[in-house]
Amino acid sequence: MDKEKFSRIAESLRQYRRAELKDFETEIGAKPIDELYVDALPGDAVLKSVLSSNTTFLLGRKGTGKSTVFAKAQSIFRERNDIVSIYIDVKTVCDVLDTGDKHGSALETNGISKAAYRAHLLRKSMLGSIISELLREINENCENLTIFDRWRGLKKQYDELKQSLNDLRSRVQNAKLESHEIPVLQKISKQIKVKKQEEQSCTSNGALKGKASLGLDNASVGGEANASYSDFDKTLDDTEIYNEYSDVVLKSFPFAEIIEEIQTLNKEAGLLRTVVFFDDFSELNFIDQRLFVDVVLSPLNNSSNEAVKLKIAGYPGRVYYGKIDPGKTDTISLDFSDLYEASEVQEMERSASSYAERLLAVRFNAFGCKLSDYFDINGDSAKDEAMKLMFQASFNVPRIMGHLLHTLFLDRVSKGQKITQASIRLASKKYYENTIDKYFDRLNRYALEPFENKLDRHNQSELLRCLITEAKDVRKKITSGDVGGGYFKELTGIPPTSHFTVSPELEDIFSSLESNFLISRYKNMRDKNGNDVIVYAFFLGLCESERMAWGYPEGRPFRHYFQQRCFEYSRAVRHFLSQNQTIRCNSCLTCHPMELKASLELYKWRCPECNEGTCSVVNLAEDFRDEFEKLDKSIMLEPVELEIVNVLNDEGRRMRAGEIALLIDTTHQLVGRRTSKLRDLGLVDKDEDVADGKMKSELTARCEKTYFDTAEQ
Repeated sequence: MDKEKFSRIAESLRQYRRAELKDFETEIGAKPIDELYVDALPGDAVLKSVLSSNTTFLLGRKGTGKSTVFAKAQSIFRERNDIVSIYIDVKTVCDVLDTGDKHGSALETNGISKAAYRAHLLRKSMLGSIISELLREINENCENLTIFDRWRGLKKQYDELKQSLNDLRSRVQNAKLESHEIPVLQKISKQIKVKKQEEQSCTSNGALKGKASLGLDNASVGGEANASYSDFDKTLDDTEIYNEYSDVVLKSFPFAEIIEEIQTLNKEAGLLRTVVFFDDFSELNFIDQRLFVDVVLSPLNNSSNEAVKLKIAGYPGRVYYGKIDPGKTDTISLDFSDLYEASEVQEMERSASSYAERLLAVRFNAFGCKLSDYFDINGDSAKDEAMKLMFQASFNVPRIMGHLLHTLFLDRVSKGQKITQASIRLASKKYYENTIDKYFDRLNRYALEPFENKLDRHNQSELLRCLITEAKDVRKKITSGDVGGGYFKELTGIPPTSHFTVSPELEDIFSSLESNFLISRYKNMRDKNGNDVIVYAFFLGLCESERMAWGYPEGRPFRHYFQQRCFEYSRAVRHFLSQNQTIRCNSCLTCHPMELKASLELYKWRCPECNEGTCSVVNLAEDFRDEFEKLDKSIMLEPVELEIVNVLNDEGRRMRAGEIALLIDTTHQLVGRRTSKLRDLGLVDKDEDVADGKMKSELTARCEKTYFDTAEQ
C-alpha cells in the first residue's frame, strides 16, 4: 500500500483544469491524457463521436469529464497533419477579461445611459477576447504544424495570411462604441429607465421582483458589474430588442474576413478542416450564451462552407443553439442516466458500475497500483459491490470520485487501512455535509451577488427540504402500512426512500439541484397508469446525513419498487410551487394562478387581463427578503473569492495560486489577483514561502472566525 501514490491518484481526479495533468508527467509519462483516458462507453463511442466531422455538443454537469474527452480528441488530432485543432476555454477567457471601469464621453447627449454603455462594452470585450483567442490559436497552430513547408501560395503568401490574422486580431480586441450601435443603445437606455420605474412602482405596491430562474446565475463576466448587467439583461428579455442588438454586435466583428482567412488556410495548406473546441460554454449567463452563439458560433458553423467544425461543451438544460440547426449536429450527454439508459434499472446500474470500475482501474494502473491494494475486495462479488457503491456515491462524476478518494485517504489509507463499503458511505456523507451543504449555505450568507441569485438558491434549498420531508413521510407510511397495500409487507429494516418520480413537465424545476449534485435524474419510465415519469435519486451522502436508506430492496418482487404510487411527488412539488410562485403581468401587475402557465406560454406570455403586458413567473418570499435585508453586506465577498477562502479552509495549508485554481475551475492569474485583494482586506496572509520561494496564501484568524466559526454563525 503506497500512501503517496493513492494521494496523487485522488488529486489527479479532483482537479479541474485539464491542462494541469502535466503535473503528473513524472509519474505516468509525457502524455498523461493518453494513459488516463477512459471512455464512458465501450469501444470509445463518445470519443469517436467527438472526432467525427460533424459539429458536436458534449453535455454534462461539472466534473463529468467533458474537458477530458476534448483533451483526448485533441491529442489524436495533433497526430494528424491535415487538421488544425484549436482549444478555447471560454470561462478562462472571461475570467481574465479586463472589467475595469468603462466610461464614454458625451453619453448623456447621445441618450445612452452609463449602465447600458458599460454593459455593452463589457459584452463586446468578452466576444472580442474569444475571437481574438481563436485567431491567436490558429496562428500558433500554423507554426506548430510547419504549414509553411507545404504552403502552395496559389491565392496568398504564408506571411500575408499570418499578417492578416494578426491585423484581424487587433481589430476585434478594440472594443469601442461605433456609430451604428448608438440607435439600439439609445432604445435600450430608454427601456432600462422604464423598467426601473416599473420596479419602483411594484415595490411601492408591495409586490416582489425576482424572475424565476432555472438555476442560471445572473452574475456577469468575471463576477463584476452586476448592476449594469442586471438592468441590461432585463431589457434584452424582449426578443425584438435582443435580435436588433445581436445583429448590431455581429456587424461589429469582421466575420466574413475571418472565415475567408480560415478557408484560405485550409485550402493553401491542404487541410481538411479547422476544428475548434469551445469548453465551459455554459459558464456564461443566458444572455451572454445567446450572444456568444449568435455572434461567434453561428457564423463559424453556418457560413464557413465546412471549413470550420465546432465541438462545444455545455451543461444539460443550459445550451442555446440559436441559428445552429440541432438536427444537423451531434449531441452527446455524459450523464449516466442518458449514457446507460435501459429498460431495467438494474441493467443501467451494471453499465454505470462497469464504467466506475474501468475509470478507477485505469487510473490506479497508470500510477503502478491495483484496486485490491487499497479496497477491501476479496473476490469478484465484493469488487462489484464496491464499484457499484462508488457509482452510487458519485453519480459517476470523476471529480466527485476524486473528492471521495481524498476523504478516504485521510480516513483510511493514511492509517494503513483498506477501504470498506462503510467507509465509502461515510466519505460520501462527509463530502455532502462539509462541501455541498455548507457551501450552499455560505453562498447565501456571504456572496456579493444580486438578490435574485440568493432568492433562487433559497427556493432551491426550500424545495430540497420539501422533497426530503416527503421522503421521510413516505417512509413512515410504508412502515405503518398506510400505503402500498400488501406490496411492502415482506420488507425488513428501514424502507429505502432515496428515489422519487415526477411528471416530465416539472423537469426544469430541478435543474439547480441537479447541477449541484443534490439530486440526479436516474431513469425515464412509465408509472402504473402508463404515464411518462422521470425517476430522480437523492445524493447518497445526503441520504446518509438524513439517515435515509438509499437504493431499493433486493429480489424480483421489488424490481419495480419506485413505480409504487407513494413515490410519485408531482402533487407535493406542485403544492410547494403554488405556495412560493405566482404569475404576474409587468404592466397591470395582475397575478394569475400557476395553473395558467401552459396556456400563457402558448400565447407568448401576453397578459389576458390587459392584453398589453408580458407575464412572467415570480417568486414569493417576503420572509427571505426580510432575512436578506438583515445580512451583513460589509463582509460579503465575490463568489469566486468565497471559493478561494473555502478551498484554503478545507485544505488547511499554505497554497499557491495555481493549486487553488485547480480546485475551483479558474485561472491562476485570477486567483493571484483575488488573493492580493483578500490580503488587503485582512482575510489572507500572502507571502513568499521560505522553502521554495513561491508566493503562497493562507487564511488569517480573522477570516476563519468570520466565515467558518460555527459558533459565530
